[in-house]
Amino acid sequence: MRLLILTNSLDCLGENDAALANAFRRSGCEVVLGEINAISADNYRYFTLGAMVPENGEPYHPGSAALGTRKAYFLDECQLIWVMSWPHDRVFRDVWQMLWLASRHTAFVNSIEGLMFLNTKHAIGYVVPAENRVYSYISNDFSSLWERYQKASDQQWIAKPPNAACGQNVFLLPPRGPNVRTILQCLTGNTVAQGELDCGGVGGFKAEYAILQKYIPEVREGEKRVIVACGKAVAWHGRQPPPYDHRSNMTQGGKPVAVDLHSNEIQLVESIGLKLMAHGINFAGIDMAFPYIVELNLGFPGGLYDSKLTSGTDGSDEVAKLMIAQFNCAGS
Repeated sequence: MRLLILTNSLDCLGENDAALANAFRRSGCEVVLGEINAISADNYRYFTLGAMVPENGEPYHPGSAALGTRKAYFLDECQLIWVMSWPHDRVFRDVWQMLWLASRHTAFVNSIEGLMFLNTKHAIGYVVPAENRVYSYISNDFSSLWERYQKASDQQWIAKPPNAACGQNVFLLPPRGPNVRTILQCLTGNTVAQGELDCGGVGGFKAEYAILQKYIPEVREGEKRVIVACGKAVAWHGRQPPPYDHRSNMTQGGKPVAVDLHSNEIQLVESIGLKLMAHGINFAGIDMAFPYIVELNLGFPGGLYDSKLTSGTDGSDEVAKLMIAQFNCAGS
């Protein structure tokens, strides 16, 4: 079997790129690392610039460069493709269109449809049971969000964009906070100020979506990141926010800690994993502050590396085993 992992850069591999390339190679598979922003077509056959992982080379680590000769690899000559990075904004539409067309003939670990439509905070309302969702109000109208905040003036809220990652623009809104109005205006595109500046909208539509979500005290104890592969919880760790921030994202100073995953937590994340599989999503990171699901991460969720650091157990081999069985691929 040949697996193609599509990543952002062959010169600096991400934690999933490195761990899973090593695991599939240990399982006897050929592994090609390819650049997602280099997808091209030769008479409508899609290919990318890539490098074959050396059969007997040293294991990769996050930040490693892909070894071997770099050349064109055709997607239809691979048995499985794993999208491990997001295309750059300039080529976003073209890359997704070509990958979707390629997926008509070649299996993808995570479907293009699933990545496009479920890798968003909107999707929590679809895949997560109602009792495990935090109340959220979503709009691109500042006045609606501001009115909703004022109706519960003694409530703490979280405000954030629905399609951002790594803790970007996630604000904790205190009761009757002096900056809340400004924050909500900013998150929705500052439409009032912009309309005044360009004489009533000459510059076109400017509104942006924002989520106003009730703050849950459970997150004060930290969140758990659970990696689910083929509907099975395979790795997990806790995430503690730094003392100066409410966010537990690793990119924002959060710290990984060892935690147990209880049976009710396993049941919840695996039920969500099975629902995601119905839409072609076989690998996901689920953030949880039980009984609530905080976020779904479907594109290239971190967690395998931090789970190994905190527990000493490498879950990547289990992921490779499950994927090979799921897609009926021989390991060699």
